[in-house]
Amino acid sequence: MNLGLKDRVAILAGGSRGIGKACAMELLAEGAFVVLVSKNSDINAAAVRELGKLHPDRVLGVPTDLTDDAAIAAMTAQVVERYGRIDILVNSAATVIPQDFFKMGDGQLTGLLEQKFNPAARCIRHAVPNMRKRKWGRIINISGLAGRQPHYTVVPAALNNSAMLNLTKALAAELAKDNILVNAVVPYIIDTERQDETMREWAQMTGQTEAEVRKQRVSKLPVGRMGRPEEVAAVVTFMASERSSYVVGTAWYVDGGGAMTL
Repeated sequence: MNLGLKDRVAILAGGSRGIGKACAMELLAEGAFVVLVSKNSDINAAAVRELGKLHPDRVLGVPTDLTDDAAIAAMTAQVVERYGRIDILVNSAATVIPQDFFKMGDGQLTGLLEQKFNPAARCIRHAVPNMRKRKWGRIINISGLAGRQPHYTVVPAALNNSAMLNLTKALAAELAKDNILVNAVVPYIIDTERQDETMREWAQMTGQTEAEVRKQRVSKLPVGRMGRPEEVAAVVTFMASERSSYVVGTAWYVDGGGAMTL
């Protein structure tokens, strides 16, 4: 199937590891140019070198602090200067770790949206004007199951992910007339470095070992295993493609059957 992604330009916010990196690999395989954006310059550079060996001259790394609006403006300007346009934005940057709500202070609560939602919103604001000029764009927001299945230990993730889904729906209705299609992907228990961090936090909160936590969480999945980053990336890549031209404002689960919502 030709996804129509050859020479499209994709920004991967959080593209240096985990799901974001898997998305970059999938988009590269379809012939796109990818821009890896993350705060840690060393990790970003390592990912650029790794992917660049397989796809020479098609990977650009732009280390960027996504809590800094001016830095994001500079990053998007650099992408436009290099490639002439921005076609695709994948918002996968965040580390929202589980915390016990009853042990969180006011400062933690008021700053929660800076962990994931605010950086994504900033990237969208700076990418959309270029997409509007050419009447083509794809924005895919990586949310998470906590946005639909609340629990007192995942309030940070739930607030961010619920906000991401709300923003996805709101902007989808506004931007579709410009052929900019906004959708979300909702993964759950994907085998990444970030998942390892989550497992460690769950173990500390519950007094279990990491192995016990992992076994317990995976046992609740109908497929009986964690997901792979490339399984999420396959769905994201379809949403980023020409083939998704009638998919607007949706939230696609990639969760191994873990969602217990309609």
